[in-house]
Parts: sequence; C-alpha cells; structure tokens
Amino acid sequence: MSINSVILFALLSAALVAVAPASAATYRWVDHNGKVQYSDVMPPSQAGQGHAELDKSGRVVKEVKRTRMTPEEIAQQREAQVRQEELKRKHMEQQRRDKALLSTYTSVKEIELARDRAIELESLNIRGLQTRMDSAAQKLAEANAKLTIARNAGQVEPASFKQMRNEAQRELANISESMNQRTRAIENIHKRFEEDEKRFLELKAAR
Repeated sequence: MSINSVILFALLSAALVAVAPASAATYRWVDHNGKVQYSDVMPPSQAGQGHAELDKSGRVVKEVKRTRMTPEEIAQQREAQVRQEELKRKHMEQQRRDKALLSTYTSVKEIELARDRAIELESLNIRGLQTRMDSAAQKLAEANAKLTIARNAGQVEPASFKQMRNEAQRELANISESMNQRTRAIENIHKRFEEDEKRFLELKAAR
C-alpha cells in the first residue's frame, strides 16, 4: 500500500469517528402519560418538555431542562393564582373590617346597643306592614262579601268589587313577601352582630 493510500485511509477513518457520536445519540424522556420513552429522534411534540441524551452505554451525557409547561400545568398554575388572589382579597377585606370595627366600637355594650337599634328599626317596618296587611285583608273581606251577596241574589258580580278583590289579594301577597324579607333581615342582624362581637373580643385579646 502506498503512502498516499495510507494517508487517505487515515483521513477517512478520522472523519467517520468524528460523525459517529452524533448519529449514535439516544434520547430519553417522559411522555404525557408518565411513561419513559427512548428514541434516536426527539418527537416535535416533546420540544421544551425536557429530556436526557445517552451514549452507547446508556450513560447520561447531557440533561436538557424543561422550558415549556403542559396545558394541564398552565391551567393548574392559573387556578392557583386565582386562589391566591382570592385569599389576598379576603385578607385585605378582613383587615378593613377589623379596622372599622375597632374604630366604631369601644366595648361589647356598644355593639349590643347598635344591634338593638337595628332590630327595632326592622320591627317598626314590620309593624307598619302589619297595619297595611290588616287594611288589605279588610278590603278583601268586604269585596268577597259584596260578591257573595250578588251571587246569592242571582245577579252579575259587580266589576268594581272584582277589581277590589283582585287588588287586595295582590297587595296581601306583596305585603307578605315584604314581611318575610324584614324577618330575614332581623335574623341577619343577629348573626352579623354576633360575629362582630366575637371578632371584637378576639382583636381586643390580641392587643
């Protein structure tokens, strides 16, 4: 073999050695199902999800960290942010209420007096509604009595008393709903001031 042939052979061998590692790389990654996958080609869908490059012996020669989150992880991150913002909002609201509570009252007695005044106001509303209800009930009874007399006499029921009856019935229904609202308002007052009193004592004890 000539010297030129030997030199050419050596150059070709060196070139093959140089390109061999690139073609011999094996990739390892975890797919979206949590399974470990191996291949000599990285799938495009795995881009940014992190992987390892292995040599022929299976040793890790390079670790590529994740640079992209899955849609599920993005959704979870957004949900976590929403929860965190809601907790922050509630905390700030509680601080505002605590400040207002301490600046409004100096004792539990004052809280109880404020509660009683609020309940008395709603009770006045209920008494006014009760008066209106008694009046509407009286109108309804009067209208029904007139209509009964007309029917018993074989006469046509007067339109004016029909209208009077219908208006009285509607008014009674509206008043009844208003009274229910006022009753619920009193229940809420008891609950709200009970919570205020408890929180007031907690804040005072913490000082």
